[in-house]
Amino acid sequence: MSEDVFEVPARNEYRYLVQDEGEEEVQYVRRHYVSPFLVLSRRCMFLIACGVLALLALAGYLAYVAQTPPPGFAEVVTDFGWLRGRHQGGAYSFSGIPYAVPPVGELRWKPPEDLKHAGKCWHGVYDATYVRNVCAQIQPLERNGSVTGKEDCLHLSVFTPSLRPAERLPVMVWFHGGYLHMLSGQEKGYSPTELAAQTNTVFVSLNYRLNAFGFMALEVLREGSPTNTSGNYGFMDQILALQWVQRNIHVFGGDPGKVTIFGQSSGGTSVWTLMMSPLAKNLFHRAIDMSGSYVYNASLESAEKDNLVFLRKTGCRDAACLRKLSATQVLQAIPWEEYPYWAAEDLTDIPVKGRFCGPVAVVDGHVLPLPPFEAWKKPGQFNDVPFVVGTTQQEADYSPIMKNISQWTWADYEWFVREKLSPFGNVSVSEALRLYNSSAPCPINDRCPERLYTTLVSDMRVTCPNNDLAKRAKDALSSPVYRYIVTYTPSKAVDFAPWMPFPSRFSFRLLDSLAFFSSLEMVLGTMSPEDKAFQDLLTKYFIYFAKEGKMPADWPEFVSGTALLDKSLRAERDPFSERCRLWEEQDFYKYAWIN
Repeated sequence: MSEDVFEVPARNEYRYLVQDEGEEEVQYVRRHYVSPFLVLSRRCMFLIACGVLALLALAGYLAYVAQTPPPGFAEVVTDFGWLRGRHQGGAYSFSGIPYAVPPVGELRWKPPEDLKHAGKCWHGVYDATYVRNVCAQIQPLERNGSVTGKEDCLHLSVFTPSLRPAERLPVMVWFHGGYLHMLSGQEKGYSPTELAAQTNTVFVSLNYRLNAFGFMALEVLREGSPTNTSGNYGFMDQILALQWVQRNIHVFGGDPGKVTIFGQSSGGTSVWTLMMSPLAKNLFHRAIDMSGSYVYNASLESAEKDNLVFLRKTGCRDAACLRKLSATQVLQAIPWEEYPYWAAEDLTDIPVKGRFCGPVAVVDGHVLPLPPFEAWKKPGQFNDVPFVVGTTQQEADYSPIMKNISQWTWADYEWFVREKLSPFGNVSVSEALRLYNSSAPCPINDRCPERLYTTLVSDMRVTCPNNDLAKRAKDALSSPVYRYIVTYTPSKAVDFAPWMPFPSRFSFRLLDSLAFFSSLEMVLGTMSPEDKAFQDLLTKYFIYFAKEGKMPADWPEFVSGTALLDKSLRAERDPFSERCRLWEEQDFYKYAWIN
């Protein structure tokens, strides 16, 4: 047999021709032929490929080593990119996470922009081991106060006991207080790292735009607005943050179907706003309002007119000019002392007849289509979720107008009540002195005039109006409504400047939020067993509510009972009803806290 080779060009294959000697028949056998040159080339290519793969493997290993978090740290991936947080105190914390494009320059006084939609996601691993800027603000609330913070401040933080729990965990989203003017979601005493570990709950805190940057309503700011409104930008920030929670909280072990929003002071007002906003529908499932506002009915048009004083003080006539101002110029132009009195200095005293603070949050037709009480009359216009309304018995005692109130005698007390209430008529004076008299029980005998005066102010400004708020909620919601009043007196005076500029010893404003975040020791120095019992009590009930969407059986729904929180819980039906009837009948609810 002889064997020759030829090429079949059409198929670009080499074949062997096999022909038997003495025969004409030709057989084609398909076999691959590789020339020595091709064999050498392929061997070289194989070696090169192996080298490349080895280099790639080495590079991948080095990248893995470089990105693998060191001990005490952890990484998760969100829809914005990778985050690196830390593990300490039994929980993971991821801090300073941006949730919106910085609202600076042309984005000042505009709705927040989602990072992902704007194509602003980061590359690599974002360092979420420390907090970033607080939002631009001024303290104290006056023209010459100290300016702090930045406009680039829209960050949130997440604290979780486990990134991979057997079952997804309840989530609590905290809105900080500060009159919608100051403070942040990263204040001392409000870091829930250990609380997350102890309660097996995921916590989220956030910054949102404040004061003029977050709530200035002006007609000139409607120019170019996609919503044809102005103001309430801070609430839009909160809504965007809740959308972030819905998309991402599962990677932190949280359950997006079990989100509780809660806040104190203007944080409580934020909770109430989101309950009424169609933009927040399905973003949360329980709500806790701690010492929030009662007065909330200003129209956008009236607020825009009231705020013209701000526009005049800036020297601007249009939005373009306003957006070129420095943060300090904006803050100094806010009407702190003149109407609309954004400093709200007199809210901790008996009101001056006919003097009202102007609104910061407004019924803008976008975030808030209707005033809350009107929305509650229209089914489908609000978010129907389990709702807790809470206050403290001496809200005004954290910063009374008269700083010598601790030294008052009973004669001083009676003089001030008569002097300040007399413009409202003899009935207000006589009934107030009858219902708030020296026979009232007092745990600290040498400071009873202080306690009674701040109780009187708190009842007319906060406690009684919030009773009415809870009643309206009960009539509107199919979900359960709960009411509490903190009556506990701590073991010693507090020391928590600048949050608490006065050394209160009674059931002061903030007492409930400090207790929930296990921060009473920070403000008291040391804690008595009674302090600890009160702190544990409040935390237990709030966590139960976040997990179950209701309170335990010993805390009845409103109006069947109001929970009086001391070292233990005592439920009473309509406590302080006679006192509240006085302030309602004398039309004092219009002087209730605003903002």
